[in-house]
Amino acid sequence: MKGRILALVIGVALLALAVPAAVFSVESTVSCTVSAYLVSLSVDDGSVDYGVVALYQNRNTALYDSTENMDGMDPPQTQTITNTGTVAEEIRVKTSNAIGTVNWTLNWTTGEDIFQSEYHMDTSQYTGGEGVGWLPFLAADTYALSWAGIDVPPGAVRYLDLRISMPGSVTDYGTHNITVTVEALAA
Repeated sequence: MKGRILALVIGVALLALAVPAAVFSVESTVSCTVSAYLVSLSVDDGSVDYGVVALYQNRNTALYDSTENMDGMDPPQTQTITNTGTVAEEIRVKTSNAIGTVNWTLNWTTGEDIFQSEYHMDTSQYTGGEGVGWLPFLAADTYALSWAGIDVPPGAVRYLDLRISMPGSVTDYGTHNITVTVEALAA
């Protein structure tokens, strides 16, 4: 009897090995996307020519208007900044001293060989109004930020206007070059 039971157990075991067990499975997929993290901006057109400006006078890059912006230009030289990156950005600006034979120093007020520079950044172009929206650069080569430059989404545009207040007196009446740098940081 023991032999029959052993033969039966071996037979069942061999049968279990010979017949594959029924296996059930379910599959599902996960769709994944990824984008490269890019902080980038463009400035159009990247050049400003204030022209010849009298001592103690102001000139800005926004559109001239005989009642709202008498210090403006026609045509305007507003700079268009575009977030060309893939993430929200903080846009900051800085300016240099005015470089010439005798340099003019940037300050919050004007004086002998001392000029003032201000900026206005917004989601729409500056329309004028004396004293409205101009933020002073307080020191050369130091970044400044306006509320309009915070959390700028990809593809969004900001308009940058610049304003110069000429020195009260100068040692050098020649052409001076000023570099304005626009920087983007991840917000």
